[in-house]
Amino acid sequence: MKLFSFRNFRVLVLLMLLAAAAIYTHGQRLDSTDWIDPLVVMVFPINGDGDPATAVYIKGLTDADFAPIDRFTGRHGEKYDLLADPPTLTRIGPLVSSVPPEPPEIGANVLNSVFWSLRMRYWAWKHTPDDVSNRERVRIFVRYQQPDGGEPLVHSLGLQKGLLGLVHAYADESQNARNNLVITHELLHTVGATDKYGPGGVPLFPDGFAEPDRKPFFPQRRCEIMAGRVMLSEEVVEMASRLRQCLVGEATAREIGWIEGD
Repeated sequence: MKLFSFRNFRVLVLLMLLAAAAIYTHGQRLDSTDWIDPLVVMVFPINGDGDPATAVYIKGLTDADFAPIDRFTGRHGEKYDLLADPPTLTRIGPLVSSVPPEPPEIGANVLNSVFWSLRMRYWAWKHTPDDVSNRERVRIFVRYQQPDGGEPLVHSLGLQKGLLGLVHAYADESQNARNNLVITHELLHTVGATDKYGPGGVPLFPDGFAEPDRKPFFPQRRCEIMAGRVMLSEEVVEMASRLRQCLVGEATAREIGWIEGD
């Protein structure tokens, strides 16, 4: 009887790879949320619709277009006495010509989500090689498309494992503020923040509200960044359009390491 078959060998190798990935991911999590040095955030643009106008828009992007992200994290990180000042340094990376793997549909089973996560991490490693350690570098891939193309934006997402984000955005200067809000939301997902909204996009009380103690309660004037929506009344919810409308609430600050956990 064979005690050690080729199949067993493959299983052993897979387990070793998974263990190594788990150890690396844990170290990455610790390094990216110590906030001793600024967290480098690289934005890699992708021409999502192949439109020449989208290519022109991407070519015109500079670091300055993403500066509001660092101003936002700096402004809201001040009250937590972080050593990193600002907490993030956002820079634009080179154009990525490859398209990332399509994420599973919302509600897909766990196995599909895990396999997609692994494929996404491999794709990111393959198409954004760097001699800088990714333990303290977030990579946000932004798929730009024309706003008049008739195609609605697909849901964006952020992965804590791998420090990766995938954002769908419109290639239009009038949408820059909104794009930066979505990028920041997904960036915070990569360092541990969770969504603060429920079914229908309604902010969860109290963590999804910027002013949970406000009297009178409505209208709320701002929103929690991980909710992304302002409650104007019990029936009216308005999507935030810029980072100036948002803040980092205490629950989110605790999740990303700005406040020590209980």
